[in-house]
Amino acid sequence: MFIRFWGVRGSIPSPPTTAQYRNKLRHVLKLSNGKTFESDSDADGFIESLDDSLKNLLGGNTTCVEIVANNTRLVFDMGSGFRELGNHLLHSADPLTEMHVFISHTHWDHIQGWPFFKPAYIPKYKFNFYSPHGNFQQRLSEQQEFKFFPVSLNFMASRKEYMDFDPESSVVINGIKVTNIELHHPGKSYGYRVEYEGKVFVFATDSEYNNFTTSKFMRFIDFFQGADVIVFDAQYSFDQEMQRVDWGHSSAFVGVDLAIQANVKKIVLFHHDPDNDDFEILNLFKKSQMYKQDNYPNSEMEIYLAREGLTFNL
Repeated sequence: MFIRFWGVRGSIPSPPTTAQYRNKLRHVLKLSNGKTFESDSDADGFIESLDDSLKNLLGGNTTCVEIVANNTRLVFDMGSGFRELGNHLLHSADPLTEMHVFISHTHWDHIQGWPFFKPAYIPKYKFNFYSPHGNFQQRLSEQQEFKFFPVSLNFMASRKEYMDFDPESSVVINGIKVTNIELHHPGKSYGYRVEYEGKVFVFATDSEYNNFTTSKFMRFIDFFQGADVIVFDAQYSFDQEMQRVDWGHSSAFVGVDLAIQANVKKIVLFHHDPDNDDFEILNLFKKSQMYKQDNYPNSEMEIYLAREGLTFNL
């Protein structure tokens, strides 16, 4: 099971600003300390020695995560990162022309990449959409009404099928089992558990876990149980989460608590706040590592920070 992240931001695309870029340059120049680089390999070596906050950009695209297993492509959400996936497919001449798309919900940051997904305009591509919300075709169509967008859904030449996917149910695609669960988010959001050949991936973005009874917490712990990788909504700091009840997002601390109780192997902090730059997000990440060390010193669970281009092979 191959996993790749194409969009990791929440709410709205947030490309780095010039001020943020210059701030990173300032940090890098201080660390270069007068070094001279005789070749590209010298420069690359120095770059690799830098902290993650300096050698990488987390990326400004909204939610899109890809899985390839058993010669089958699954995609979770079609935020602006979906456009990047489409460009990659065309430039790499990827042989898979069919994909299965699972939608958590239809807030803009989770579907806005679809009209800009170039393979959707090519007849040889086929898209199978799964959404527990119902009326998914109508929702896509409304996004592309002429008062909002110049090209209608019907103009896109690819083949499309809209699958019934009842809430709290499962579907099996080429031996890959996908189960959904309702999350706590305005307008409802759904998480997905993917199981294939003993490996488990969970996609649980846009969810809040405040004011839950023990039985409601156990429902999620059971759903997350034993996951090799879980993608978890960690948009807020813990203080922000307490102040923004019913906004539908969570924090890394809650994610760590739930994931450890569910015996998760790796948690990926996801859906970064568009108002936070890379340094602020890295700071939240480091606090989550300290929180785990202080509260669960014997746990072997690994914490990752979602960034565009991050991959896992399970």
